[in-house]
Amino acid sequence: MTQPADLGALARGVIGVGFTGTTPDTAPLDALRAFGPGALILFARNVGPTDELRDLVGALRDTTSPPPLITVDQEGGRVERIQHGVAALPSAMAVGATGDVALAEKLGTLLGRDLARLGINVDLAPVADLSLQPRSVVVATRAYGDDPERVGAFAGAFAHGLERAGVAATVKHFPGHGSTAEDSHVALPRVTADAATLRARDLVPFARTITDHAASIVITAHVVIEAFDPDRPATISRKVLTDLLRGELGYDGIVATDCLEMDAIAGSIGTVRGAVEALAAGADLLLISHHLELAQQAAEAIVAAVNSGEIPLERLQQAHERVRGLRQRLARPSALGGEPVDDQWPLDAARRAVTVLRGDAHLRAGKPVTVISFEGTVVDNAATSGRRAKTDEIPSLSSALRRRGWKSEIMRVPLDPAADDIDVLLEHIPALGDREFVIVTRDAHLYPGQYDAVSRILAFAPDALVISARSPYDAMLWPEALRVICIYGGQIISLEGCADVISGRAEVRGTLPVRLTTNGAVH
Repeated sequence: MTQPADLGALARGVIGVGFTGTTPDTAPLDALRAFGPGALILFARNVGPTDELRDLVGALRDTTSPPPLITVDQEGGRVERIQHGVAALPSAMAVGATGDVALAEKLGTLLGRDLARLGINVDLAPVADLSLQPRSVVVATRAYGDDPERVGAFAGAFAHGLERAGVAATVKHFPGHGSTAEDSHVALPRVTADAATLRARDLVPFARTITDHAASIVITAHVVIEAFDPDRPATISRKVLTDLLRGELGYDGIVATDCLEMDAIAGSIGTVRGAVEALAAGADLLLISHHLELAQQAAEAIVAAVNSGEIPLERLQQAHERVRGLRQRLARPSALGGEPVDDQWPLDAARRAVTVLRGDAHLRAGKPVTVISFEGTVVDNAATSGRRAKTDEIPSLSSALRRRGWKSEIMRVPLDPAADDIDVLLEHIPALGDREFVIVTRDAHLYPGQYDAVSRILAFAPDALVISARSPYDAMLWPEALRVICIYGGQIISLEGCADVISGRAEVRGTLPVRLTTNGAVH
């Protein structure tokens, strides 16, 4: 194996690091050059105007030879670190609702083209988890659905599209984060299902993408999977990463950790010790996304572990060689060949995702519209990690309707309104007269005040159109509602697709990608 002359360089070469700064002048290029990481991780805090971002990425690529992997979480839907200059995709669940696997591959190709143009060569997507837990605040619409085979097909297709465009794809979070409500950003979740259930369910999407050689990287979950290792989260479990992932499933690519600064690891054994144990367990790329000094400490701890015999030198060499091999393969940005790419694919997907559960989705012609939109700060650590302060206008379905010639106004309501807020809202509604009421819910199954507010609005306006705008688990909460649709995301692209459907510009074509019961929970 080819390798640097010293253990420190080997150790630093298996670590991926984040940083602050949006330009070559504000990023710590000298420190990054001195460290020599295997990968660099971009967050929203690093993203300025498109030309500025391209300059930054170019400078980052010049810090080492071969260039470090330039990675970003760009899934579509809730998790999009880059807001301009790349295709804005609807959520994975919205894509799953289209039922069109080929469209998922097209979206991957489109996004890969845009990332490659910026010099970014690794997308930390797609999510291969299943959406099995309605109360999850970390997976939800990031998953393509709850059916293992379908999710595997969609995740693999999206990954193939990225790879075709010259961007390495990453499937996450092995061996599955979708059946627990706890968020590994802030806690250490546990999965108690038996091994047979997990093999027939959670592991299936990962096994399919591995068999199809769809992605270059698999990212681990900071989750204890009791059936495979009751004592250690998957990220630091040899039983999971080596025995299960490599031995049983036959995976031979790069294994990367989820960020080791997440509390599931940092709040237990700690980031530095987590890096040592993850490498020993079989991980090749150790992600430390926020603090370069922690990355330096982790590298020093890895060197000490090799010198003490805790980690065999061959394990570190193997991990370094895998990461370096991908760096060499992606050293030159690759342009997409002659394959046709249509920038309208994301809007097409958003339109086709709209799913009618009950009644007529179309607005009545000539009637003014009042959109009652539940909005506010959502606890969404996956989406907000590494975010800068934002001043962008909140996306609005009412604005989208006005752009289509409808007379529309919006009433913004807190996500979990107090009873007094609801009373004030209901005082105004009767005075508005004959019109269409459109209620845009966001995770009402998690917010009792929102549930109560919608119930009271429906008592006054039973014909209101209820739009479940985030995860679909709101859709069955109000059996009295006569008209209910799901759109699987509150981002601009999903609201634009919804506006096209309810205004009659596009057909209703979506199908539910998860199973619901009358209380909004999955079976």
